[in-house]
Amino acid sequence: MHERALVSKTAIELTSVTGLDRVSRVTLALSPETDAAVVEEAWRVVTSGTPVAAATLTCITQDHVLQCLECGAEYMGGKLSPCPSCGGNGLIIDPAPEVALDDWVVEEPL
Repeated sequence: MHERALVSKTAIELTSVTGLDRVSRVTLALSPETDAAVVEEAWRVVTSGTPVAAATLTCITQDHVLQCLECGAEYMGGKLSPCPSCGGNGLIIDPAPEVALDDWVVEEPL
C-alpha cells in the first residue's frame, strides 16, 4: 500500500506550509489509476492527532497527458483512454502525480 507513504508525504508537506494552524478543507489531486477510497483511508490514519485531522478531504482526478501513436495528437486521459481525434492508442508523455496536494483552507481564528 504505497498510497500511505504518498499520503504521509503530502500531509507532512501541508503541515510544513500551514504550521500549527487548523486546516478546514484539503483537496488532493489523484492520477486516474489511484484509488480514492484507499487514499481517504490512509489520510484518516496518517493525519490522526494532527492539525489537519478534522479537515474535510476532497479527492479530484487529474488526467495524464497522452500522445496518440497513430496521429500524434496530444490529449488528456487515463492510460487506456483512446485518442479523441482518431481512436488510436496513446502513450503517456506527462503523467499525473499519484497523490498531490491541490488546495487547502486554513480555519479563521475566532
